[in-house]
Amino acid sequence: MKKQDSRRPGIVDDLSEDNIQDMGRNPELAHIKPLTYTEMMVEKPIPLENILFPWFPVQGIAFIYAATGVGKTMFTLNIAYAIASGGQFLKYSVPKPRKILYVDGEMAYSQMHDRFTQIVRQQGELYYPDNWNLLTPDKAHPFKLPKICDPKGQEFYNKLIDELGIEVLFLDNLSVLSTIDESSSEEWKPIQDWLIFLRGKGIGVIVVHHAGKDKKGYRGTSRMLDCIDTAISLQDLSESQLETEAVLNKKFKIDYQKARTFGGKDALQFEVTLAPTGWSHQSMEITTMDRIIEMLKLNMSHKEISLELGFTRSYISRLVRKGIKEGLIRNEV
Repeated sequence: MKKQDSRRPGIVDDLSEDNIQDMGRNPELAHIKPLTYTEMMVEKPIPLENILFPWFPVQGIAFIYAATGVGKTMFTLNIAYAIASGGQFLKYSVPKPRKILYVDGEMAYSQMHDRFTQIVRQQGELYYPDNWNLLTPDKAHPFKLPKICDPKGQEFYNKLIDELGIEVLFLDNLSVLSTIDESSSEEWKPIQDWLIFLRGKGIGVIVVHHAGKDKKGYRGTSRMLDCIDTAISLQDLSESQLETEAVLNKKFKIDYQKARTFGGKDALQFEVTLAPTGWSHQSMEITTMDRIIEMLKLNMSHKEISLELGFTRSYISRLVRKGIKEGLIRNEV
């Protein structure tokens, strides 16, 4: 219903049900009250606690995105399993085990099971088996997994979270679990509202998404990161692998595009390798130093090296000075 506003000639207010909450039909809204100064002085918040150190706090919302084939699902599954077991994965540690729900929207159960058994072999069996819960299309058939952009779908997941006592929700991935136009900020808003609602319930959420055209960013509207605590870009390094390295290895860089609750050394990029024998990681600085040394041997300038590696010229110069000081670089050209 449209109504002319007599106080503002020419301005039409939209009084549709989508924009107006009827207090009579929604009496629970009467319970929403602002906090007073006195209440805030008395009611101290719980100190920041991490579900997974350092980048995923309690009530946190995180994005993990990468191009197809980089390994984002395997990476995220390992994080989910570490949280369920209270263990460690790469540089990350989990202070205590928590109950997780992993919603996979596209993979066949046989593929998920293969990944799952691989993780169990590498991380060990769960001491609390009820902490692991998986939804996958095969096992939901002939029904379809509800979409997270639909109120009824959100209600389904809310109910499941409550029934199972879920503490962390994984959504893999945004494109198949929703039908929104990802470039539309308005269509993203219902999902954002739901993520904030889950945060209010004390639930942590990790959303898996696809990278954009430049591979470093994500696909979709810039508003997707408005309520996000941590955004992690997995960037493929396979093209830089030596010819002698096994083709079965996956190698990528972890780059924190947004880090609201942590920083310093914890927020530095690092390199990850997934081989048939398991996962490994090393400092990007060490890896970059090796590559710089090789490029200097080819008489490349600092400018040429910075363009090749995608780092600033000042960063390359700092690593060169460090290499000279440590005796790694003998003759800089």
